[in-house]
Amino acid sequence: MSQEPKQNIPRTTRNPKKSPTEMEAQGDGQATRANDTKSELASINSLLRGIAADVSSVKMGLEVLQSTVEKLGGRMSEAEARISNLEDVSNSRGASIDSTAAHVKKLQDKVTYLEDAGRRNNVRITGIPENAEKQDLHGFVLSIFAEKLDLEVDMGFELERAHRVRPKKDDGRSRHILVRLLRFSAREAVLRAARNKRRVEWQGNRISFFQDLSQEVLQQHRKFDMVKKQFQERKIPYSMLYPATLKTTVNNQSHIFTSPDAAAGFLGTLD
Repeated sequence: MSQEPKQNIPRTTRNPKKSPTEMEAQGDGQATRANDTKSELASINSLLRGIAADVSSVKMGLEVLQSTVEKLGGRMSEAEARISNLEDVSNSRGASIDSTAAHVKKLQDKVTYLEDAGRRNNVRITGIPENAEKQDLHGFVLSIFAEKLDLEVDMGFELERAHRVRPKKDDGRSRHILVRLLRFSAREAVLRAARNKRRVEWQGNRISFFQDLSQEVLQQHRKFDMVKKQFQERKIPYSMLYPATLKTTVNNQSHIFTSPDAAAGFLGTLD
């Protein structure tokens, strides 16, 4: 016998019914998850409120800082204005001080010139032992001019006065003799003759003849001492012009130097 083919009848899957206990457990789980979500949301809200409070605090701090910066900016501007005013005053006073200093320098130069003008007929003699003049300094000086400088002592060499300068020193050194001649031409003749002699001695003592100058000009002259010694060693004639200028003549050409360095540089070109 033939058999009829079996038909495949699809099976229907059906969820089995849950028991009341399972349904109760499922409800409890959902409630727990809901509570957890609420708790998390509450935590987030609390955190957001804290952040908002912090932001508000930072904002207030920034506002205070901005206000402080603005105040500092105002004070800085005020300070800059004051500094600018002080600089203007300082510059003005500096210019005034410079002007005053220049005026004082001009007056000092004038005083020095007038002092030296009053000394222009004077000759300062050094190296004469104390008491060598024997109560007649006037006659003694004239004899020095005649015998040691080979000058013709006549009316042109009339002396206004002659004296030792300053009190006698305890160190035994002789005091300078200050001679004031009546005529400037006589003073120039004495100094010229002394330069030409180069070395003058009196009873074994070397004596020297100098211009009588103020301390200010003497200090300027002393700056030339080293270079003057070099001129002397080379036997190059020179003279000092007022106030402090060295003049020399080489190969019939005159040279004038206002500083020791310039004079030394000139000597270097002669090597």
